[in-house]
Amino acid sequence: MDERALPAGTSISARQEICAVNAWRELKHSLALRMPIPLLLLWRGVCLRCPRCGRSKLFHHWHTLTMEERCAVCGWIFEREEGYWTGAIAVNLIVTEVLVAAAIIPLAILQTPLLPLLLIGVPATILFPILFYRYSKSLWMTIDFLIHPTSLL
Repeated sequence: MDERALPAGTSISARQEICAVNAWRELKHSLALRMPIPLLLLWRGVCLRCPRCGRSKLFHHWHTLTMEERCAVCGWIFEREEGYWTGAIAVNLIVTEVLVAAAIIPLAILQTPLLPLLLIGVPATILFPILFYRYSKSLWMTIDFLIHPTSLL
C-alpha cells in the first residue's frame, strides 16, 4: 500500500500494521490463484466460506448452526433444492464412522477391555457429528460444486 494514501496523522506502527494486513491479503489472493480448483474449493469448505466466491461466511456467527440463505457477495443460493442437505448428513455420517473406527479398531486389536472402548466410542459417536455439523454442510456444498460446477468468482 502506498504510504501517501494513509491519513496524515497515522502513526508508524499503524502504518506498518496496515501494510502487513494488506500484504497478507495479497499473499492469500496470490496463493488462491495458484491453487488447483478442487483444492481451492476444499479450502473454502474448510473455512466455511461460499464455494463460489470464497468471500462470504456460510453461518451467521461462529457459534451458531443457523446458516445464511444466500451468499452476501455473489448471491449464490446455498440450499439448491428440497432435500439438498441429505448429502451433508451422509458426509457427517461417513467421517464420524471413519474416525471412530480409526480410534476403536486399533484398541480392539490390542485387546483393550470393553469398558474403555465404550467410554471412547459412545461419546465420540454422539459428540463428533454435532461438532462437525457446520463443516459437513460446507464440505457437501463443495462436493456438489465440484460435481455441478458454475463459474467461480
